[in-house]
Amino acid sequence: MPTKEETMSSKNKLFISIIDNDLMVQTLLVRILHSMNIEHFEINIETYDDGVQFFESNALDEKGEHLLILDGVMPIMDGIEILQKVRINRSKHVYVLMLSGRKSQSEIEKALKLGADDYVTKPFSIKELQARVLQIIQRMK
Repeated sequence: MPTKEETMSSKNKLFISIIDNDLMVQTLLVRILHSMNIEHFEINIETYDDGVQFFESNALDEKGEHLLILDGVMPIMDGIEILQKVRINRSKHVYVLMLSGRKSQSEIEKALKLGADDYVTKPFSIKELQARVLQIIQRMK
């Protein structure tokens, strides 16, 4: 019978990157994600204040599935710019959830056309966000 460590190491890896310049939102999202029952994956959650910091970290080089939670409005590189750069360079094993205060239909449509897997507007319902994250993770199996 495998040990807990062996079972954990045999799970697929899921790297969740929260890219949002609001520390309170980052903290809330980390708590929400840690509270979720995400089976089948060994979870690694990292936060970044902006897209430049995210890309400099080379987080996407990690082997496994990736979920990016992107703020749409950031001063240095906004979520749409990050999304475009991710989709140009690599899209396999990278899923994107936009979490933005931008609520216009044109902004939502633009993000979805550029390859966002889902779009949630701020302020958001914790239960709805959890359901949408789980829906994206279901697609990864």
